[in-house]
Amino acid sequence: MQVAGSSQAGSERHIWRRFLARTTLALGLLLLASAALCWVAANWPLFSKIQRLSSAQGAMAVAGVLALALYARGASGANAVHGRAAVLGLATVLLGAVLALIGQTYQTGADNWELFAAWAALMLPWALAARSQGLWLLWALLVNAAVVLLLGERVLAWWGLFDGPGFPSLVIAGLNLVLLGLWEFSARRWRARTGVGPRVLALLAVGVLVLALVFGGLGMENLGSYTGLAWVLATLGLAAFYILARRDLVILALLAAGVICVSLRLAADWFFDLQPGVWSVLPLAGLLMGEAVLAARWLRRLAASTPGLPAEALADAEPAGISAGVEVEPAAPAVSAPGGAVAAEVPPDRGAAPWFVQGLLGLSAWLASLLLLLFLVFSGLVASASGGLVGGLVLCAVGVAMVRAAEGLFWRQCATALAFSGQILVMAGLSDANSPVGAALFVLALAIVIYVFGPDAILRFLSGLTMVVAVYLLTAFAVEHADAYDSLVEAVLRWLLFDDLRGIALWLPASLLTAWVAALAFLCNPRLPARRRDALLPLAWSFALAAQASVVLAAGVPVWQLPALWQAHAPSVVYLALVVVLPVAIAIALLHPRRAALGRGLRYGVPLGLAVLAAFWLSWPGVAYALTWLLLGFGLQRARLFRLGQIAVLLCLAFYYYRLDTPLLYKAALLAGAGGLLLLMRMAVWAVPRLRGVAPLRESAPAQPAPWRAGLIAAGLLLCLGVANTAIWQREQLLAHGQVVRLELASRDPRSLLQGDYMDLRFAAAQAVGAMQDELPAGSGILHAPLIDAYLVLQPDDRGVARPVRVQPAPQPHDAKEVVLRYRLRAEGVRIVTNAYFFPEGQGEHYAGARYGELRVDDSGTGLLVRLLGEDLKPL
Repeated sequence: MQVAGSSQAGSERHIWRRFLARTTLALGLLLLASAALCWVAANWPLFSKIQRLSSAQGAMAVAGVLALALYARGASGANAVHGRAAVLGLATVLLGAVLALIGQTYQTGADNWELFAAWAALMLPWALAARSQGLWLLWALLVNAAVVLLLGERVLAWWGLFDGPGFPSLVIAGLNLVLLGLWEFSARRWRARTGVGPRVLALLAVGVLVLALVFGGLGMENLGSYTGLAWVLATLGLAAFYILARRDLVILALLAAGVICVSLRLAADWFFDLQPGVWSVLPLAGLLMGEAVLAARWLRRLAASTPGLPAEALADAEPAGISAGVEVEPAAPAVSAPGGAVAAEVPPDRGAAPWFVQGLLGLSAWLASLLLLLFLVFSGLVASASGGLVGGLVLCAVGVAMVRAAEGLFWRQCATALAFSGQILVMAGLSDANSPVGAALFVLALAIVIYVFGPDAILRFLSGLTMVVAVYLLTAFAVEHADAYDSLVEAVLRWLLFDDLRGIALWLPASLLTAWVAALAFLCNPRLPARRRDALLPLAWSFALAAQASVVLAAGVPVWQLPALWQAHAPSVVYLALVVVLPVAIAIALLHPRRAALGRGLRYGVPLGLAVLAAFWLSWPGVAYALTWLLLGFGLQRARLFRLGQIAVLLCLAFYYYRLDTPLLYKAALLAGAGGLLLLMRMAVWAVPRLRGVAPLRESAPAQPAPWRAGLIAAGLLLCLGVANTAIWQREQLLAHGQVVRLELASRDPRSLLQGDYMDLRFAAAQAVGAMQDELPAGSGILHAPLIDAYLVLQPDDRGVARPVRVQPAPQPHDAKEVVLRYRLRAEGVRIVTNAYFFPEGQGEHYAGARYGELRVDDSGTGLLVRLLGEDLKPL
């Protein structure tokens, strides 16, 4: 259906504006939140303690008040609903930054799980008010993080009580099953969205049990253990619910994958007990592929058994009227897209098989290939490099012939495993070739031949990965002479150890080439003849995933370092420029064919905005790739590609935080600048149509304000500010009135997840606790768990350094000369007060000479680390 560009309801121009409005707002707020975390972690010494705390709380309060205003006025459409939830999400992330800053400033050594638990508890009113899938998923992940850290830190108390180390798996699985049940109840009662949240919770619930069974002690006699019984019941219960009550093929595919993993481990134990030697690998490979084929057929039958819904629609099924993503509201008419198909903001992928079925089959083929390689190597059938080369070529030929002739899915899986195993054997056989460049060219040519003549999507995807390896070798050897290395293995190992500058020169060209090829393949695929439709998709996906993964090794540089990089290696500047302009080129390629419907504002404004943002992506080029996948996923109606872009943005920000070549304050400035610019673009998307006299589209009638939501947000904001300032006041009281205690220490320097640079402390007094611990009575209660929190009695020596005297279960009794200090027994050892001292970024050398820690201790044994002292007991 073709819709004129002047049409309002459902027009392409409106759909693109909605996409741009949501993307710029969400990405801008995400970058601002990341900037806040980097600023907190930098521990900027130019700001006083009060200035840092008040700034963080002020930013959270501003975001909270803005969200309060947005919820109080009601929402008139999907964009407004999305916007107010995003603003409340920003306030939630800033709440975590405030809590982390309090822990960084007042170093009492609270357990890590307490930070996540407090974060989850304080954000709960906001999650209730927002009723947003994103906020609820964040809350569920925070609860999981708190429970995992709690189990890890208190492992000495829980270990062995129920099924040994499998007990944490039972707790995590039970927690996520409860959360999953509540989510599904909310979906039926209040029409909550179910696109992502239930799948993540199901993955966590079943995944931990499968991991415990596969990598723990599992045998036929142990399947009836607590963990095994829990896995069986969870799998059967979830399968029944998601077949009979609400069909979700993604969750069913996850359950099938778990059954395959556990059955494969059981079969492996049984075969190895029979002692058939290396020959047991072959039936394992056959079992793996057979189960994957049965699972794929089962999922397809389930899809076909629901009339009127294709498999992909079932995969994303939700209660009626509930959006599965950021697509157009159901009331908006569909419009034609660049390829003539009906447009939606994140529509289902086209393809013969759903993505999760292809993923299941592809993973099984890859694992079967590895098992086959193990058999060939350890059986002695391939004993030399030349034998591997010849055997690999034979397997490739047999595999391609079987793929072209086979009609059954199982035999196609076998053929795919043979052909991919052959490619790996060929690469292994050429690893000692005299000409590494010639070997890489041969591997590339072989992969292209298999891709062309092997008409199977999974085989083509795996062959695309082989092409990626060859392309990376060729581009690397174009930078580094092949004569400098004795073999391909030595070259790869040395390349992985390169510094950032050589990493840009070495890895960025290959990453750039694969990203551009992937983008072009996605763009060209819709223009292929119907008989060849989707022939380029496996190549595009393999190259896109490889480009996004490898860009981690190709760190960028800030814009102010470009002159220095130009002097050191001018081509690297060109590589970076080609990376950051990729989203600009893709935007032009997507918008230009629709110029009549979209108008000049979108056609010129989107590439111009991306060009301005390109300066920020120079420092972390992976974001440019992520934006490329977002644009292609939206413009070409590829939902999975759109999701890849979303995930890639989050991963890029996480890796960017841990890059040590750029100071955290610079990162905060860059992130804040990019986020602010994106918010300005969001305002432009809102303002430009109004300035041009175009009436905004009313997607629906204005929603009635919900006073209870605004009240809940206000109450949550007051609660957050109250809890934060109460904690600050309590710690300031301890600083003002606590007794001074000095302890001898040892240290080293890593980086914290949220709080920045710190010194890992090991107090010398902790070594004496281990011997004194036996004096404590056993823990009370039904479980009689070991006592893991107790008190260390200290007495200062002539220099004023406290020395351990004894341990006791309570702060009292002790005489006037003694000091009582609480300690905790954790998985990493005895923790006295804190195991870390946070300092401003880059000042690690200044604190390297620390020999003592100065604390303030109250009568209850609570301590707070104030500062570090040198050998002469003077503050550093």
